[in-house]
Amino acid sequence: MDSAESINALRLVLSLSVLAYASFLDLRTRKVPNVYWIGLGVAGLGLILVQLYVDDMPIEYLLIFVPILAILADVYLGSEEETTRAKLTTFGKYALALGSILALAYQYGGDEYFQHLLAIPIIMLFVVVMYMLDIVRGGADAKALISLSILFPFYPAFGSLPFIHGETSAAETLLPFSFSILVNAAIIVALTPLVFLARNLSRKEFAFPLGLLGYKLDTAEIANKHVWLMESIMDGKLVTHVRPRKQEDQKADIELLASSGYKRVWVTPKIPFILPMLVSLILTTVVGNILLFIFPI
Repeated sequence: MDSAESINALRLVLSLSVLAYASFLDLRTRKVPNVYWIGLGVAGLGLILVQLYVDDMPIEYLLIFVPILAILADVYLGSEEETTRAKLTTFGKYALALGSILALAYQYGGDEYFQHLLAIPIIMLFVVVMYMLDIVRGGADAKALISLSILFPFYPAFGSLPFIHGETSAAETLLPFSFSILVNAAIIVALTPLVFLARNLSRKEFAFPLGLLGYKLDTAEIANKHVWLMESIMDGKLVTHVRPRKQEDQKADIELLASSGYKRVWVTPKIPFILPMLVSLILTTVVGNILLFIFPI
């Protein structure tokens, strides 16, 4: 095993260990402390230093840490206050990140090696935007993806693995490993409606589209489950919610449903995204990015 494979092996051991334990915590409590993602991110930064030294890269490439640290500063040290000062500080961090990305792309973007490094802060920004748009719903999910983007600037190749390779060298640059993990995890999650469909049909409780997004539970059981309500009482009428409501008062909603005669209602589970990420990490390492099989690059 050469030095590159040794570094990749260490990256995999670290990521698999943290994601496996985080998946356990996520399934049990739906909460994963920041310390796991901070530790994984710090390890990723350290391994970037090691890899740059081993690969004898120019010291200027260390400037990639500027946008990375600027984004991390907001993710972990950002203020939740809505004051003008807090907003300007947040804006300054992302302006620094975006400005340095553009400057580094202009200066070193022609080097294929540096393109992989540049993909790190770009993916980090992409994840932050997805979180702000509520596409990635959990803070822990977003932080996990950010840590993985730092940990894997390159595809961890081992012999003939992964099986699916891009047809050009640009494939790995356009579809970084961390992005591939996200895509494969999303595909895994996208299959959950089939599970809901089978469950609801077997219980003869199917209704479209709720039957593809969740299942029915007795109102007495809901308080002890990690679920969102897909039904509630508004203005005296039963209404459905295809998307979970972040600001719902679940206890009050359950009591109102029960008092209105609805003893069994539709719910959608709070599916932990970290577990699909763990499966996706293994899948992407062994198989590769499924999108490359559908759309060869």
